[in-house]
Amino acid sequence: MANSTTDSDGFVTVSKKKSAKAKRLVNSDPLLVSPVFEPIALDTCLKNISKAKAEVELSIFYKSFLTLLTEIIEKRKKPITQIICFGLGRISTCKTAQHQLGLLLLLGEHLLCPIEVFDPVFSSIEKDIISHLKLKLAATNCEGKRKAVLSSSSFFIFPHCPKELSNNLLYTNWSPSHLEHCILYANSFEKIRLDTPDRFLKSYHYLHRSIEIVEELAVPNNFRFPDIFNDLSLHHFPSELIYSVHSSFWESPEPTYPAAETELISEK
Repeated sequence: MANSTTDSDGFVTVSKKKSAKAKRLVNSDPLLVSPVFEPIALDTCLKNISKAKAEVELSIFYKSFLTLLTEIIEKRKKPITQIICFGLGRISTCKTAQHQLGLLLLLGEHLLCPIEVFDPVFSSIEKDIISHLKLKLAATNCEGKRKAVLSSSSFFIFPHCPKELSNNLLYTNWSPSHLEHCILYANSFEKIRLDTPDRFLKSYHYLHRSIEIVEELAVPNNFRFPDIFNDLSLHHFPSELIYSVHSSFWESPEPTYPAAETELISEK
């Protein structure tokens, strides 16, 4: 795990040190409620999710998260009007996924905005959970290639997802007029850059170049289960940075990924 320092406001900034490889799209950890192959009732799933949500809501982690997110929103002066989450994983059986979903539901209530979700591993019961919670299920796997709403801010949440999703999101919004409307909670860009071998960095052009235009802020990882929100940071793109680079910076070739390196679950 990377070294960190705490500033005067109590927030952690990420230091440049290598860490464990980013997790796959599907959440898998020792907190699994039950094996995926065992049937589980919808009401049991919803009770587990409600319990996880309550645990997140009462945590110091959540209070720190809201404080930091509010600071970003006030600095940008663009309200968040939609939340888009990719890669929650097995929300019917995995406690990590259930707590991450709990955070997502709390943010939707706090920001008073709709939530859209997608994960190619969602089963029929997980789609039933999404419907019951009145979340929108995206119709297709866009692989992170989703544009921000230009009239406000879009909040993208990619918890422990493959780095290709973040790179694709940046590619799709690679202009000042779009990035100024993006906020992303995902695996630390800094850690991804440090963890990716040099020979593969060119495939993650946008994550690599974003160091010049992104402000990354890590919420303290002090939740009771340390593997649920670890290595995740809030990222946004301040106007003073994105409007200061040369026009050639915004050249945007479509990314391609080496088959041996990618963890992306593709639609193709």
